[in-house]
Amino acid sequence: MSIAASDYNKTRPSTLARKKLYSDLDLGMSIHPTRMDIIPLNDIQAVRNAVKNLILTNFGERPFQSKLGSNVTGLLFEPADQFTAIQMKKEIERLLRDHEPRINMVKIQILDDIDANAYRVSIGFNVITQNTTTEVELGLKRLR
Repeated sequence: MSIAASDYNKTRPSTLARKKLYSDLDLGMSIHPTRMDIIPLNDIQAVRNAVKNLILTNFGERPFQSKLGSNVTGLLFEPADQFTAIQMKKEIERLLRDHEPRINMVKIQILDDIDANAYRVSIGFNVITQNTTTEVELGLKRLR
């Protein structure tokens, strides 16, 4: 017995589950209150988490991916001035252009706090598959 295309549409359920495009592990290890399991990050939050992790990754830090990473944390030990902020911006642009194909860059803003020898980094980008603009903010300060 064969099924016509019109019969197939009648047998399919009328509601379809929303497909998750991206998922990632929450490194904060948030626990779901009823399932007692780690809550995964989905879609835009997964991409935001990946961008943050890329920026905080140093070269050679991930096994078998020695070219993945940036020198952003190394630049924290340079004088906190506009020249270092410009170099940091170029490094973030290169990193995201080369290693995060799910986004289009919108803007990178780096504010330096000379007194605390720290930076406030704000990255606005567009997630390609969802056509949604979002932002990631990081506070970067050297630990030593």
